[in-house]
Amino acid sequence: MTNLAAARPNLLTPNVIGVLWMLLAVTALTGMFAVAKHLMTTLPILEVGLGRFFMSLLFYLPWLINNGIGALKTERPAAHFWRGFFGATSLIAGIYAVHHMRLADATVLTFTIPLWTILFAALFLGERVRLRRSIATAAGFVGVLIMVKPQAGIEPAALVALLAAVLATGAITTMKSLTRTDSTERIVFYFLLSGTVLLGLPALFFLQMPTSTEWGWLVLLGIFGSSGQYFLTRAYGAGEMTVIAPFDYTRIVIAGLLGYIVFNELPDIWTFIGATVIMGSCAYIVRREAMIRKETAAAK
Repeated sequence: MTNLAAARPNLLTPNVIGVLWMLLAVTALTGMFAVAKHLMTTLPILEVGLGRFFMSLLFYLPWLINNGIGALKTERPAAHFWRGFFGATSLIAGIYAVHHMRLADATVLTFTIPLWTILFAALFLGERVRLRRSIATAAGFVGVLIMVKPQAGIEPAALVALLAAVLATGAITTMKSLTRTDSTERIVFYFLLSGTVLLGLPALFFLQMPTSTEWGWLVLLGIFGSSGQYFLTRAYGAGEMTVIAPFDYTRIVIAGLLGYIVFNELPDIWTFIGATVIMGSCAYIVRREAMIRKETAAAK
């Protein structure tokens, strides 16, 4: 019993903790896009995007008040700006995509993110990308394609969704770099502040007063968005990007459920087959990482 109890903490490696944070993040962020899809039926796209950043920023004001202006001190303001720029433009592209496509279809196109992320991590962060992990990530992407079956032909909204994925990759890579020097709260606060400014200026030309119901949805949008970004930052700060990024695949499962429950989008047998492939690839990545750690420890 004593040996078993002593072994339990070893299960919570940095990568496992990062995966748990990622699962919370994808749940919150998928909910955010579902709310945005609903709001886009009555509000302009820039106002929805601004609402996401501004409402989330309000939730972080207590943190700033409690910690003082000194908590914002950073030696990397440019990195925070680019993180906000990539995040804001990716959000607008993503909202546009989910408005003009089915939620699941728009979501699947964002699953090029792990592939781009692995490339970016290797090029800019110096992380080692193992062959088997790359193959498992590619298999997960195949599972996504099986699950959603993107419609034939190229439509503008699909290209915008792909653009959102590339921009999100830039935001994630910048965020991962920032976690080496700045706290999670500081990173998220600057992200929300820069996003509010970047979207607030052009949104002024299209603003319309929300109804009381729309205000409620905007608040929910902010809750999902702020918590999702916090969870995401903790995830990439805890472990290796190339291990954690593939777990973004679970977002398609959540998107499929929300699409069915909220937007009456009925999944088929291919959905479940694709989900099985996705979860299998993610499970393999975790198992392979555990084996490598065990072999490394034994070698010492």
